[in-house]
Amino acid sequence: MRYKSIRTAAMTFAVMALLVSCGDKYKAEGIVKDFLNENLKSEPTYVSCKPLATTNRIDDNTLGKLQKETQANDPIFKKPIKYGAYKKLPELRYTRTTIVLGTDTFVRTIYLHPELLEDGVMAVKEN
Repeated sequence: MRYKSIRTAAMTFAVMALLVSCGDKYKAEGIVKDFLNENLKSEPTYVSCKPLATTNRIDDNTLGKLQKETQANDPIFKKPIKYGAYKKLPELRYTRTTIVLGTDTFVRTIYLHPELLEDGVMAVKEN
């Protein structure tokens, strides 16, 4: 009897975790697409985001370097790129994103605020 209740609780937890992660992926995709629509030089034909991951390896200094690098060298973005203005975040979420512009395909890692705020795209890295 006890085994069955533990198994039921574990299954319930797994289903809830799956639903939350799907909701986060959907929310992140919306944030990324809005950011791209606002900041790309031309409208994307297709955008696809991989599942979200988390990193604590990007400090404010690294974040600033990523922002400047994309600003200076990424040909698909308008200037200036509008990023979220948050500082000293303990971690970031990120998604590897495929962007199709006409017949060209670009892959970028897009770093997001950990709470997936609407203005929370923090940096873009060319892959």
